[in-house]
Amino acid sequence: MISRFDHVIVGVRDLEAASERYRALGFEVNPGGRHTGLGTANAIIRFGVDYIELLTIADPEEAERAGGSSKVLLDLLQDRPGALAGYALATADIEEDAERLKQGGLAAVGPFAMERLRPDGRLLSWRLLVPEGVSWRRPWPFLIQWDQSDEQRLSWEQPGSHPNGATTVLGVSVVVASLEDAVELYRDKLGLEPSVEGDRATIAVGGFQITLLPASADAAAAQTLSEIGEGPVAAVIGVQDLARTESVLTEAGVAWQREEDGAIRVDPDQAVGARLVFREVASS
Repeated sequence: MISRFDHVIVGVRDLEAASERYRALGFEVNPGGRHTGLGTANAIIRFGVDYIELLTIADPEEAERAGGSSKVLLDLLQDRPGALAGYALATADIEEDAERLKQGGLAAVGPFAMERLRPDGRLLSWRLLVPEGVSWRRPWPFLIQWDQSDEQRLSWEQPGSHPNGATTVLGVSVVVASLEDAVELYRDKLGLEPSVEGDRATIAVGGFQITLLPASADAAAAQTLSEIGEGPVAAVIGVQDLARTESVLTEAGVAWQREEDGAIRVDPDQAVGARLVFREVASS
């Protein structure tokens, strides 16, 4: 059963340069490690159990041999410095989710084991369930179930102290070729509850919101669909104080735009291919 949002992935060609850029955006970025057998490596921007992952191809030959999502990421990064690649939802029973996808007629790969060797030598491990076997640039999430408890993982990778005041990932917007088909997929195959609101649909997973956008609903979504297909088009980041975020971005020379609702938008050319929307959240 899907329980919460886990992480959003920004695929990047140069991990060191991307890490520095995200530090300029006001995030604390820490090395993540290498994914065994996949040719990939990452850096982590952690808030709590939720985080942003900067993911790169560390070994192109190994990625080619691994195929699947590694090969798709390799191809995605051939012609661009980075892009929002995908997002993961956490589940408490990945076997049950696998059976639901099977019964719903959505082919999936998994559950299968994965692991990441951290720079300190600790080994994180988990299982993934990936609809149609590809995690990147698809209208759906992939599912993850961690082998370690949240408490243990957070003792190994502690939440960052982010100068921009970021505290959580509030949501993602996903461009889809057909809103009707996407609503059916999330409802009937993933077991979630989309709410259609005019030309878009929203899905709540705890305090996290998925927004499904057809190309007709949003110019940025239309451009993304045309250039790299269905998949995430923006990540929404919750911050403590927008004035603080504005100050950090401005001092770093980052170009940003003010949204109609007062949020701050950083476009892909400023965030290694990702569109980020910073929105103030009430303090608890």
